[in-house]
Amino acid sequence: MYGERELEAFVAVLDTGSVSLAAERLIRTQPTVSRQIASLERQVGASLFRRMPHGMVATYAGDRLEPMARDLVRRGRRAREVMSGIVLKERSFVAAAPEMTSVLVLAPFIAGGGPISDVVVATPVETYDRLRSGADLAVTTSPPDSRLSSIRIMNLPLYCQLPASHPLAAGDLLELEDLLAGPFLTSGTGSAAWTQIQRAAESEAWSVEMASFGADAPIIQARSAAGHGPCVVVEPPRFGLVSKPLHHRGIPMQCALYASWERTHYARDDIRGVAEQLSAFAADHVLSLYDAEDEC
Repeated sequence: MYGERELEAFVAVLDTGSVSLAAERLIRTQPTVSRQIASLERQVGASLFRRMPHGMVATYAGDRLEPMARDLVRRGRRAREVMSGIVLKERSFVAAAPEMTSVLVLAPFIAGGGPISDVVVATPVETYDRLRSGADLAVTTSPPDSRLSSIRIMNLPLYCQLPASHPLAAGDLLELEDLLAGPFLTSGTGSAAWTQIQRAAESEAWSVEMASFGADAPIIQARSAAGHGPCVVVEPPRFGLVSKPLHHRGIPMQCALYASWERTHYARDDIRGVAEQLSAFAADHVLSLYDAEDEC
């Protein structure tokens, strides 16, 4: 097994393009970093860098080693953090999540003492990729791969939000068939809301050609408030919009929020415990957001 300090030196030179800058980053001397790179090259049996006018550039062997080195360095750091947390009884993990999940669910969980130290923001499609590049658990509405361990945090109801003056604003709920009859807004094609709408529409052979998309919930809510049509989201309403539960043939439409982690993660039991804490927290917290809006 390659030494962790040698791998740290290798990654630092990759990132900075310079032995001297890598030494500054690692708070080591330049000769120390040079020796560690030379030691790693002896273990690998090949040169890892070429010295170029604009800095140090990885060789073929260096390119191949890079993803493994970054993974080993990351895992080494996380192992120390986990063990330190076990000793100090202050465990914490890094979560990956879409921005709105981070803001609405994870940030309040952290503020309430939840054992998450940081959140890496990613799109719903990219969230699971972050488990391979630093995150310990992923929290998103995209269904997890069967190779991951996961639990369902909660079911999130789909809401149609629209100005009070819109013809569809009357009544306590809104049927999907009525929504699809005119222009409406939703998040990108990878979003959980759009997936649920598509599935229900396909089952009825209904057209979804009136849909248009925005980057995220605040943007499509803003466009809805500006008169561009109702929007479908899972977030609380903004910009004076009224919120109607979206139904399909009388049944509330929902999407699931999942927490997932690698089955082989060395702290998998502790991560499951964090996910279960998050599930208990989210059930009350998310519903309270809508209650607060109703009171307003």
